[in-house]
Amino acid sequence: MAKKSIVIRERITAIIGAGLLLVLVAASYYYSIQVQLASLKYVPSESSPDFRATNVSLTDFDEKGTAVHRLSAGTMEHFSDERMRATDVRYYSLDPQKPQITTVSDRAWSNDSLETMELSGNVKTTRAATPEEPELMIRSDYFRVYLDEHRLETPNPVFMSRGEDTTQSEGGMKYDNVGRTVELQDRVVSVFHPRKQADEASPKAAAKP
Repeated sequence: MAKKSIVIRERITAIIGAGLLLVLVAASYYYSIQVQLASLKYVPSESSPDFRATNVSLTDFDEKGTAVHRLSAGTMEHFSDERMRATDVRYYSLDPQKPQITTVSDRAWSNDSLETMELSGNVKTTRAATPEEPELMIRSDYFRVYLDEHRLETPNPVFMSRGEDTTQSEGGMKYDNVGRTVELQDRVVSVFHPRKQADEASPKAAAKP
């Protein structure tokens, strides 16, 4: 019996030792794999996005922490070379010192980290009314927008309304929101409405008896 007890003890010891050795081997293998994976660098293909997202909202802040731009999109793709593609795009300027600009389009893309953006498909830009000027609306099928400079331009036909006045241009336009200037090109047709008088004519003074 004593001999059997010794044999069983030796077997249990051998099994425990083998188990501990297996654990050490597995742990060494795991950590060696982790080190190799950590040293690898992911290099995405320039032809495929490094991320995709849906229902995106991006806000840009200035150095004082004030929100100055907001961009939302139904879908967005970003590439390793800083290109961006988006659909169902909505852009808003948020600078309280300037009239708010809203731009919508079916598609948008940027090749320079959003310094400029190109818009196509049912593009419409609206500048909010101010105490001095009525609302301004510009519509075309393509625009190139310079976000930091508050400028946009298109070589395609464009329709613009300013209050009740309308203008159409077959050769495109350039619009500067800071300088408040519009340059229209080629076959421009405008319709202007007379401005309403701010004050009604005063009644004639009553005749003295």
